[in-house]
Amino acid sequence: MSARARAIMAALSAAFLATAACSGGKGGSSHAASVTQPVKGGPIEAGVIPAKGTPSYNFLRDLANGLEKDYPGTKMTLTFANTEARPGLEQRWRSGKGPDLDYGMFDGTNPNLQDWANDDFLVDLTPYLKQQNPQTGKPWLDSFSPTAQPFMKNKDGKYYAVPTEASLTVLFYNAKIFKDHDIKPPATWDELLTAVDQLKAAGVDPIAVTGLFEPYMGMWSDYLFLRSVGYAKTRAALSDCTGKLDDPGFADGLTKLQQLRDKGAFLKGFQGTDFTAAQASFFQGKAGMILMGSWLVSEMKKSIPPDFQLGAIGFPSLPGGHGDQTALMGGEQLVSLNAKSDVIPLAIEWLKRLTSKQTQTARAKEIGEVSAVNDVGAPPEMPGMDKVMKSASTMVPRYYGIPDSKTKDAVYPEIAKLFFGKSDAQQTLNNLKSNLSRVCGN
Repeated sequence: MSARARAIMAALSAAFLATAACSGGKGGSSHAASVTQPVKGGPIEAGVIPAKGTPSYNFLRDLANGLEKDYPGTKMTLTFANTEARPGLEQRWRSGKGPDLDYGMFDGTNPNLQDWANDDFLVDLTPYLKQQNPQTGKPWLDSFSPTAQPFMKNKDGKYYAVPTEASLTVLFYNAKIFKDHDIKPPATWDELLTAVDQLKAAGVDPIAVTGLFEPYMGMWSDYLFLRSVGYAKTRAALSDCTGKLDDPGFADGLTKLQQLRDKGAFLKGFQGTDFTAAQASFFQGKAGMILMGSWLVSEMKKSIPPDFQLGAIGFPSLPGGHGDQTALMGGEQLVSLNAKSDVIPLAIEWLKRLTSKQTQTARAKEIGEVSAVNDVGAPPEMPGMDKVMKSASTMVPRYYGIPDSKTKDAVYPEIAKLFFGKSDAQQTLNNLKSNLSRVCGN
């Protein structure tokens, strides 16, 4: 175990071992009555987001080693639970053999990700979250940011997940290039267009983007619609099939996206560039900006030059737009507990350790993860992120739930065509209307 992990464990052990009798439970509808079950060691499997061998994974492995040490008989397996691993894991869940803890099973802001809770696959975490933390004198629930709590809670008012990190979609920029060429970080759309022109004049591609993953291109249209139309109306039209694309803000957002394309704002060759290469191009100084989730720093930690100067700002406002001009798009990486787990008290202990202020602070400093826990600062490698978070009026879910809805093949492919120059803004809007009418049946 590393020195850092031993320090975290020393700080956590006294608090969590003292409250072991207040942890635990059992799957099913009656686990509220068994929250006082003692924690016992045993085999436990937890889904994790980072791949094996990455700094993020090694951090979690150290934390797991501490759990194994404190509870004899514990053997913790960390299973990759991201991207291509999800279909196989969901098959395991359906067969009743899912991991004790897993990501991607619940999101209170997305009706398409609430069935696992509604069908009793997940432990209701409400009684645990309402227990008092002896360190703070407040319920565990109060340690999480108010912006995170809607993601944790189902429509029945019960909580089925806790956030282990936040994923905020912001505009990152190369602060050194901007400073060297006297470029102002753009706060408005017109300032963004000016920055594009100045970066091109400096011989730098303005915006890094991948052409091989449609939702990442869709981040641009998502934010434009958030500013020009508003979240609720956009989600109703693009994901929930309860609205239409009749607001003029939709045409305005697509027109602005075409503006960027026609200016040649995107990374040369982006059409065939995957997201890792696009991110690497940004950190290599080949592009001045990238609209990306806050996982950018932790994901690329090994590839970021030591002297790289990163800046972060919110997505530019659209003066005259009818949407929220300061809302922040993002999400929470949420982990849920299997109702069929044989080690629920031990799993609760893992969640408490993982979401403690000590652990979250260490992850922010060492890995670059943005925390959903109160009073944990933004990663030091992300200058400006604290200001972005404090100035945001609210946080709304990224992607509008599109990847999990029946409209997933009706929306982002059309945005990709606009990026690629295969359609203009008006044709894109017409195609979206046609596709959504067909899929939604209206």
